[in-house]
Amino acid sequence: MLQSRFPLLFCALACALVSPGVRGRAFGQIPPPADTKLSLKAAIVLTPEFCATKSKKGTWGINQENFEIGKVVCADLEPALNGAFAGVTRVEAASSATDAQIILTPKFVDVAATQAKFAFSNRELVLVLEWTAKDAAGKTVWIDTVQGSAKHHIGNTFTYKKNLKLIVDDSSKDLAAQSAAKMSASQQLRDLSNATSGAGTAKN
Repeated sequence: MLQSRFPLLFCALACALVSPGVRGRAFGQIPPPADTKLSLKAAIVLTPEFCATKSKKGTWGINQENFEIGKVVCADLEPALNGAFAGVTRVEAASSATDAQIILTPKFVDVAATQAKFAFSNRELVLVLEWTAKDAAGKTVWIDTVQGSAKHHIGNTFTYKKNLKLIVDDSSKDLAAQSAAKMSASQQLRDLSNATSGAGTAKN
């Protein structure tokens, strides 16, 4: 009996140690290094429609789920992008971004959720955004997609709602962190940042 229980005990201990970092690949929340920060004043366009985005999965009445992703992602994007730019302002329309050097507009292009048969089975939620970046003149300088994901148990009747919130929250945090990292690494945005800072230096 001791031999049969040992693998289960080892697994339980391993899962307990690993689980805090499993969510959304530890959310990818490590901020970009200081030398990768773009010297641009950015505006992020978060429309009421985008922030109200919901995704329904499953057949009506059978395993149907409603993922309220918009409001969670809207809350996470601005603080995450502050780590990638000199400053970030949230606006509801691009026309309101009067002082921005770069205007960032996100759009949901895919939401995928796996199912799980048992309460303690892991399931995954994947969120995909398409980002469009335009300069102050309205010219598109960068378009790319970013993916964020997280895994959690589906839970039982009593824990399902809590786990649903956790998987949405964690995939959103990962999506925001991955967005900031990808923007920091973008050569197009870096070129614009260098050109803008160079123009500012020349004027001074």
